[in-house]
Amino acid sequence: MKMINSYIPTYALKLLDFLLHLIHLSIIGFFIFGWLIESTRIAHFILSLLILISWCGLGIFFGFGYCLVTDIQWKIKKRLNQIPTTEFYIKYILDKMSGLNINPNIINGITTFAFFGIFIISISFILIDFFRN
Repeated sequence: MKMINSYIPTYALKLLDFLLHLIHLSIIGFFIFGWLIESTRIAHFILSLLILISWCGLGIFFGFGYCLVTDIQWKIKKRLNQIPTTEFYIKYILDKMSGLNINPNIINGITTFAFFGIFIISISFILIDFFRN
């Protein structure tokens, strides 16, 4: 089925690209810090599970680390002739911010290690909060 996105004007694609950057950065920021606030720990845990399902569950079909938001954004960037040189958003944004071409294995390793570390912290705080109440 052909999508009607071929009729989307360039300014709308640029706006969507910008909004997807905001969504990506919000997801990353909330994932990194959301466990710190007791009232957001359940939401953080749910986000963590969704990321895990995306990376590993959808990753079975699309490759480990698959992200639907990145997939959509890369399709938009291709329509804007801004073809990303990597399939991973974190590498893309770090390369853009630093002006470097950082080794993807290093970034993916740090990202994976940080994810599972924060995920374990999130689970720990959920359990602590549950047994404390």
